[in-house]
Amino acid sequence: MPIIDFYAHVSLPRFLSVEECLRLMDENDVEAAVLSTAETCPDVQELSRARTRHPDRFRVVGMPLGADVAGMRDGIREQLDSGFSGIRLPAALVARNPDLLDLIGEARAFAIFVGNRGLSEAAGLIADFLDRYPASFAVAGHFGGPAEPTLLLQDAAVRRLFGHPSLYVAFTRHAALQHLPVQDWAAVVAEFVGWDRLLWGSEWPVALWRNETYASTLAWAERLHPSERALQAFRHDNARRLLFSGAAPPARRIAPELDLMPFRKHADVWLFPPSLDLSEEHHRRLHQAYVAWGGDKRGLYSTFVLEMADRGIAASISRTA
Repeated sequence: MPIIDFYAHVSLPRFLSVEECLRLMDENDVEAAVLSTAETCPDVQELSRARTRHPDRFRVVGMPLGADVAGMRDGIREQLDSGFSGIRLPAALVARNPDLLDLIGEARAFAIFVGNRGLSEAAGLIADFLDRYPASFAVAGHFGGPAEPTLLLQDAAVRRLFGHPSLYVAFTRHAALQHLPVQDWAAVVAEFVGWDRLLWGSEWPVALWRNETYASTLAWAERLHPSERALQAFRHDNARRLLFSGAAPPARRIAPELDLMPFRKHADVWLFPPSLDLSEEHHRRLHQAYVAWGGDKRGLYSTFVLEMADRGIAASISRTA
């Protein structure tokens, strides 16, 4: 079955380089990917390099960061003008600045929204955006914000949004949401929107930090018992129809002056929460050693980290004996 990953992270030093992402995709028979980043490492230059050097395999999604709202608007315009396909927006930001959606709609681009409880704090605004701009679409990331399944019946704005034909829901951030009723919510969402409006994303390499494998994120939806046709739509066909069905749109390298890294949210890389925090630099060396060891095809990340720790302890004992 062909595969398109709708949500992977390319940005340095926190996430993956373009080449590391390509290697991961080839190891897992992934045809193409939609790349994003996060507030902790908004490296739009590396995203732009992915888009321009590998136009058949990548589409990229930018970030709304800046010194103020005017700076955010300028950054969004530059990202979209350079060939980014969309922008990732927190629902809370949309609630405060709904006019940002017009920049996306006027560019005939799309948006990935992240938030809680069915994106309820911005659900009506997002539905209005989809009504105003029929050439655009929206993706509710991270399962669309899991909540009690009855929310789709009780909240009219959430129901309107999830019922909109231009709203898609991406199953991402699997293990991070296990403290929520994610499986019951996902089952209701799948029935409500249909498998032709669901997408799969690995959120790699962040999923690795939670001790998941690439294959386990891909297989998660099987617990909902979709048909073979539904599974193919979820893993490939829907993403291909939305972003990869025709020739790659034109793109250019983003302006070197656009540097969002000064506005990043500084945070350590957390492994197997809440037990181990590492600096980005230390984690990058550890991750590269894990890939050389064989990666998740060979074993869990925690297995490798424990093996490295055992070696370090043994070496320390040997030096002091």
